Amino acid sequence: MKTTDNASPQSPVALAPPGAGLPWLEKKMLGYGLGLYSKVTDRERAMERFLGEAESVLSLATPLSEEEGRRAVLVKRLRGMEDSSRYWSPYMIVQHLVIVDKAMLMMIRMLSAGKTTDRKSSTADVKPSPDAGPEALDEFRELLVRWQETLSGIPDLRSGSRHPHPWFGPLDAHGWSCVAGLHHGIHRRQMEAVLRDQR
Repeated sequence: MKTTDNASPQSPVALAPPGAGLPWLEKKMLGYGLGLYSKVTDRERAMERFLGEAESVLSLATPLSEEEGRRAVLVKRLRGMEDSSRYWSPYMIVQHLVIVDKAMLMMIRMLSAGKTTDRKSSTADVKPSPDAGPEALDEFRELLVRWQETLSGIPDLRSGSRHPHPWFGPLDAHGWSCVAGLHHGIHRRQMEAVLRDQR
């Protein structure tokens, strides 16, 4: 099948370019839902969701052979996921979570200390490599421990500075921690779809 310039190097179809974002109405609905979720969810429940979804991702990816882990599958776009992210392998999904979680952890530390930055967050900056391998699993496990250690040492996630999410506007440290758990859930569902379509 012929591809266009917007296609991934390995994708059998043309995909939107990284950073293209979400449909307007979907973005608005997700932003509204995030606002409600962050208001009614305390830090403990947000961490439980973050870790629970992460463990689900690892339980799906860990038993795979390296060939299965590296095999990209084109799936239907899930709500909350850019079109450019539809053709990933299981290892690419995990590497993406590592990249995003590292960036969000730095953001949470900065905001909770009352600091901010002029640098704009972009979804185009956090795409994984098509060469992602099993080393991403260990990186993810180590990062989960670092998340728990770091957030447990922050007394208040709601009273610091805010920084705009590329889709959802200004968020405090608690808002970013809520986004992280919801983000894990999106890519856990993507992992399930990839593995279902691999077989």
